[in-house]
Amino acid sequence: MELLQLRYFHEVAQTQHMTNSAKRLGVAQPALTQAIRRLEGELDAKLFERVGRNIRLTPCGEALEDKVAPLLAAFDEIPSAIAQAKGQERNTVRIDVEAATTMTVDAIAAFRATVPQAAFVINQANSEARWDVRVRTEARGDAAMPDARTSEVFRERICLAVPKAQANGEPIRLADFAGAPFVCLAGTRGFRSVCDELCLKAGFAPNVVFESDSPDVVRKFIALGLGVGFWPERSWGALEGSEVVLTPIADAGFERDIVVETAKHPLGQKAAEFHAFLLEFIRRRMGGVDAQAAHRA
Repeated sequence: MELLQLRYFHEVAQTQHMTNSAKRLGVAQPALTQAIRRLEGELDAKLFERVGRNIRLTPCGEALEDKVAPLLAAFDEIPSAIAQAKGQERNTVRIDVEAATTMTVDAIAAFRATVPQAAFVINQANSEARWDVRVRTEARGDAAMPDARTSEVFRERICLAVPKAQANGEPIRLADFAGAPFVCLAGTRGFRSVCDELCLKAGFAPNVVFESDSPDVVRKFIALGLGVGFWPERSWGALEGSEVVLTPIADAGFERDIVVETAKHPLGQKAAEFHAFLLEFIRRRMGGVDAQAAHRA
């Protein structure tokens, strides 16, 4: 059976008139009659029977029409379904957020405020998920991009959030906090991995007493004075509470790279617009800290 044969059959089943169907289909009546006969031969069943000068469906014809009608309706919906999917694809931004979550979410909210038709699919460090834009973090200089087409890197200092009473306005040495309680992100998060790597290089092991996979929880614990914690200088925003001070670390190399990547596949319209918006948003948020940002193509 061919789709054209089924369309011819469906038309005749609707009109139950061969001449009228031929006119509606724009084909010669003999060609339509021959197509119906070929279909009957393939199915080894009589589909129409003559009643006076008219025709009607046989029981076999009725059974075929019951199956063919919804099938053809589904086929006819394909162009609009594809058009709708193309529209959604143009407006959808798939973003993988592995780091700088607070800043990235703020950027999404700001973008949606000006482009309300944009739709976001947000994934967090799921290697199987499709993404258009990815935000991740690496130790300084380690920003490889095996799965990306382009990458832009923003360098950021890592500071220590300490109680106001312990801050004297000078950079601190990690050795002075060897016994202090630390509040950290869980080990699965990129920022924690960077901090662990930097501490290892500095010969320092933090005394971790609280950890969470949520930066917001870490933020709250530090603000409540339950410990000190590593805190990116700009991307997480201001600390809550006047009793906590963000203090530079005197130990060398306490910096991380925020890496914004685009996938290797072509970006949809809104994904490309958001990527450009995100880069500019980060530049403003970093407040000039990214003056030495490197662009890799």
